[in-house]
Order: sequence, then C-alpha cells, then structure tokens
Amino acid sequence: MKFKDANCVFYAFQREGQLASTFEEVKAVCKENGIVKSAWYNAMRYGKPVRELNNETLENCKKYGGVPVLRLLPPSFKNESYTAAEVEELAKAGAAFRICPKKDASPITDWMFGDMIKVLEKTGAPLLVSVWEYEDLSPLAEFKSKHPELVLVLTNTNQWLNRQYVAMVKSFPNVYIETTNVIEYYAFESLCSEIGADKIMFGTGMADKEPYDRIYQMIYADLSQEELEKIAY
Repeated sequence: MKFKDANCVFYAFQREGQLASTFEEVKAVCKENGIVKSAWYNAMRYGKPVRELNNETLENCKKYGGVPVLRLLPPSFKNESYTAAEVEELAKAGAAFRICPKKDASPITDWMFGDMIKVLEKTGAPLLVSVWEYEDLSPLAEFKSKHPELVLVLTNTNQWLNRQYVAMVKSFPNVYIETTNVIEYYAFESLCSEIGADKIMFGTGMADKEPYDRIYQMIYADLSQEELEKIAY
C-alpha cells in the first residue's frame, strides 16, 4: 500500500532515541515504508527566526519533494511574520500553513491574523492545527463557524478530545483529521463509520513518532479497499 503522510516533522540534528530526525533521515524512512509524499513541518523552534526556519522547509521540499507546512505567526511584528500578499504567493505555490495558538501565544482569531485568514479561505490552502494546543476545542469551533471556506486539518487527534473533534468534522465543512495519535482499538473503523473516510488523512507524526503503528493499523483495519485508499492517499 502507498501512503501520503499529512503530518511529518523534521529537526536540524539527530535527536537521541529517535529512529530518524533530520529531513534526509525521515525521508529515507518514508521511502522504506511506502510513504511516497509527505507534508513537512520544521519542528525547530529556537535559534533561528521563524521565516528562516520556514525557508529551510521550502528548500528541502524543493530539493526532495513534498508539501511545505509553514509556521504562521500573526502580523504583530513585521520582522517575524508574512504579509497577506506573501501568504497568498506561498499558498498559490502549494504551501500549507500551521498555527500554534498555545506555543506561540497566538490564538486563532480574526483580530490576531486578520487578512491572512481571508487569503487562506480564498486560496484553499490547508491550515494545520494540533489538538494538543487545546484543552477544549470550543474556541476553534467558534472561529471555524465564521469561516466555512477555511480548510482546517486537525492534527494529533487523540482519545481525550475525540468527541469534540468528531463533532467539529460533522458540524462544519472543510474540516479533516489526521491519524498520528488515533490509537484506540478499532479507531479507524469507528471514525470511518462516524465521519467517513473522506475526512480522514493518514499521518504518522514522524520524526517524533515511528510510522509502524499507523501503517499496521491501516493494513489490518476492517475497512473496504476504497476506504483504505481514501485514507492512505
């Protein structure tokens, strides 16, 4: 089976205890396991400005392939954020974006991100948000209700917020989940029965996780071939 990975991260150096850490290392593990395309996010948060870290992601994806996922900060400080015009240019070139509301103290609101959100709606560029950033998804759901055209991918979905994120997918258009932390028994089968395979994107969480659990979950899931292919690719 071939896979596309919706949630792949990399680091600038080899991290102790990880199967792979750098872009090249993670890319090699992907190739060994039939992951033919990944959405890449630079997990480094310190030592370099955000724009420089994003440029590393863009350069790696240009060289090795894949979808760049760029960390998006609000336009509070011009030297660290993009303009709306730059976001549009990057989106049209195929980039996706990620906002970290808790880690970056940047809640996803119109008053924080302004025209950037309008650009994401206009271009259809995916916005990735980790559910680990929330104890309660209500603020994100309220925001999504005001932006039906925004394509929202909820990453690191786990059992502690599964009632909320499933309700979000059911309640709002253009909301998807990925599988990095879908670890419950028969989770794939349960989610498919509730929200459909069209709303589920295969994700491994490499380099922070190894890909094997999610791959074997897919291989042994009691789903139709059509459902498996929709999730995997």
